Amino acid sequence: MRHISAFAALAFAGSAFGQIGLVDFDGTELGLTGYSNPSYTYSGSGFGTNASLVTPGTATSTWVAGDSFWPMSRGNVGPNNIGMPFGISDDSVAPAAGNSLFANDTLGFAGTTLGNNGFFGVMDILNPANSAPISASFTFNIAGFSNLSVSIDFIAMGDYEATNDDAYNFEYSIDGGLFQPLFTSSIDENLSQNYTMDIGTVVNLGDPLFINSVMINDVYQTLTASVLGTGNSLTIRFTASGDADGMGFDNLRVDGVPTPGAAVLMGVAGVVGFRRRR
Repeated sequence: MRHISAFAALAFAGSAFGQIGLVDFDGTELGLTGYSNPSYTYSGSGFGTNASLVTPGTATSTWVAGDSFWPMSRGNVGPNNIGMPFGISDDSVAPAAGNSLFANDTLGFAGTTLGNNGFFGVMDILNPANSAPISASFTFNIAGFSNLSVSIDFIAMGDYEATNDDAYNFEYSIDGGLFQPLFTSSIDENLSQNYTMDIGTVVNLGDPLFINSVMINDVYQTLTASVLGTGNSLTIRFTASGDADGMGFDNLRVDGVPTPGAAVLMGVAGVVGFRRRR
């Protein structure tokens, strides 16, 4: 029986495909080894991706009202001690922290259905504190894994402008190599789509946002892209440019398959665990 168990464990480990990295902006920083974001300074626990801690007391920012490039939630004000930007928050039924009830609200994807769930929110990155495209980087440990992929939940609402250089792009780099495209945005100025506010108002806006040719709306959509190559460290760089329109993303996840050496170690660990339970 022990021989059969060992074989089964090794076979499973060699073919298992699973999560090796996750940032959910609610405190989970699985496999994360580094994070950088110049829009705010952070002094709390972890790397600074937890939206509930990117707030005064553990984070500060000189960005003004209506602007953001950081983890946020409806439950707390931002590191600039100001409520969620109106272009992100749906305050038609209940206001986000720092905001006021506005029944006639016609812009914002972060309504009550999101609760206090954290996400990375982007709004009006061209402002007195920042005059150029801005990037945030997430670095994960991928040692011992191959067949990598990245999944992200996207959400957005706005009248985006291709001529105004509205862009939200993700790239990846392995072990400090050249950055390669991962998720690329585009704007179709010949289309429009409907968005629904919490209060029930349906808003039609032109020029929707696309990510990897998928139209993004005010309901989270999960997109997945492959990462070519393997190594020890995977850096995902998110760069935003443009003005006035909001978008968000959540659950930045890295998946992969253990390489043969790692699979053997995982299999042996599984067998040891099995024997201890006999």
